[in-house]
Amino acid sequence: MPHAELVDDRIVVQTQWNEKEQIKRIPGARWNSTTKSWTLSPSWASCVQLRYMFPTITYGDELRALIVAHRRDRVEPSLLLRELSETDRDVGRLYPFQRVGVDWLHVAGSALLADEMGTGKTIQVLTLLNELEDALPALVICPNSTKFNWRDEAWKWFPWARSYVVNGSAAERAKILKEAAQDDAALVIINIEAVRGHSRLAPFGSIRLAACPDCGGQDPRVTAARCEVHPRQLNDIAFRTVVVDEAHRIKDPHAKQTRACWAVGHGKTVTRRLALTGTPIANDPSELWSIGHFIDPIEYPRKSAFVDRYCLLAWGTYGGLEVKGVNPEHKDEFYQILDPRFRRMLKKIVLPQLPPKVRTTRHVELTPKQFKAYREIEESLVTRLEDGTLMVAKDDLVAQIRLLQFSSASMQSTPEGFRMCDPSPKVDALVEIVEERAGRPFVAAAEHRQLVELAAARLEKLHVHHGLITGGQSTYERNAILNSFQSGQLLVLLFTLKAGGTGLTMTAADLIVFMQRSWSMVDNVQAEDRVHRIGSEVHESIQVMDLVARGTVEETQVGRLWEKAMRLEEITRDRARLAAAGLSTHELDDEEQRIMDSNLGDVK
Repeated sequence: MPHAELVDDRIVVQTQWNEKEQIKRIPGARWNSTTKSWTLSPSWASCVQLRYMFPTITYGDELRALIVAHRRDRVEPSLLLRELSETDRDVGRLYPFQRVGVDWLHVAGSALLADEMGTGKTIQVLTLLNELEDALPALVICPNSTKFNWRDEAWKWFPWARSYVVNGSAAERAKILKEAAQDDAALVIINIEAVRGHSRLAPFGSIRLAACPDCGGQDPRVTAARCEVHPRQLNDIAFRTVVVDEAHRIKDPHAKQTRACWAVGHGKTVTRRLALTGTPIANDPSELWSIGHFIDPIEYPRKSAFVDRYCLLAWGTYGGLEVKGVNPEHKDEFYQILDPRFRRMLKKIVLPQLPPKVRTTRHVELTPKQFKAYREIEESLVTRLEDGTLMVAKDDLVAQIRLLQFSSASMQSTPEGFRMCDPSPKVDALVEIVEERAGRPFVAAAEHRQLVELAAARLEKLHVHHGLITGGQSTYERNAILNSFQSGQLLVLLFTLKAGGTGLTMTAADLIVFMQRSWSMVDNVQAEDRVHRIGSEVHESIQVMDLVARGTVEETQVGRLWEKAMRLEEITRDRARLAAAGLSTHELDDEEQRIMDSNLGDVK
């Protein structure tokens, strides 16, 4: 019978020889050849895993006391609050569910707040920091489009913190960080792409960090500026709290921006790490490990062990193993580890005053020449454009990009490469919508920047007041355009899914038009909720309209995203939450049927 004890801040487990393969499956388990025993970190996750792996295990007195303390002080209070949306407390300017969310964050410690988009996660976090005595200095890592929104909200909800928005040139950013380092009340706000330029990188797996000679490297060509081990400005600030907004952006542990966020978040002075996202995974449950490792590297030590134990693996189309969902054999164990640090509130439950979403599909027709080029790319990966230029798709990935482009517009050759051009059935349909709306504002989104710019050029010719949000703009310009739209000065707001699909509020519109959908389920969901969020209750309904080219890959694109949506449902369990609240799940059911019909080619 296995026996576990707490020795020198480690859990020491004595097992029989035939139990070796079992305990090896526990993430973070290590063999100590000196004591002939296995060691684990003294975390709640380790205790849960031991209990599920060895139901008859016995515990020493100190370890039993640790388990009781974990359960009493954090786990049980967290599990109680995570399901509540009402409170008897004075909520002040908050909604009741937001007040409960703040209370939950107090007891959960480092955690993942996964409330649906538009429910005020920013406000909950800032309220928490305002109520903590040791929250500052704090770091907020967020999308570039939301940096100044965090600053503006901090002025309202965290007034005694001094905000430092890291912006401008490299020299200007360094100056801002230098000033923040001298301020004990600093709230540093930086975009996620910039973190890797101001922080060392954390290791992951077999990835070798570039080290300069001062850091033990052997290559003299690696200078301090290129060194990935050298502490930088963010590592020199004694942060107490680190927040990652839209935390699904750190799902890839190989990415340098992910490992830079880890390095800052795992600093010696950091006592609280918070991750915020309404879409915690984009493709499969394995992506949750990277967020979990940021929140608590002790509970989420190794990705390979996490995937092996909690992910359902199957052979994919091309011969490799693919994650198909949560492993049903270990699902209960997985939720017992996840849930004390995971809270999600649905808009339908906590904001019933928000208008319903109404989904419509408007089909557009390609011209005969466009459809001919589309078919040639689809069948032979090559076509000749109207200007005589030969277009070749070198592989299937490029072919898929070209097919989506031909589904939206014609193509032409330029010195810089191929570009989308008129005629465009998607832009024609957008102009028709402008005329139908008779002066009512709306927003339109697309995956490709060229299509957004093509639509903007057409609206410019028609003297339609419009704004454009793309990745090439400064933060000031983007905020100015957004404010102009929200104040009624613009009729149409165009944006790319990457640049405008997260963190922005576009509630002046009651219609969002998707000229193109992304292959990323997360990008699509995030974009929809730019208009369906707190503030949209002034509308009777929010219309989500898809422009779909008939006879193209777009007719089945939504269906292909269904599998990813089902994997997200395994983590969020939205359907079960609605049922537990006594609310109808017919919207999710209708959406499921719509997607299934789309997959069969029956969408009207």
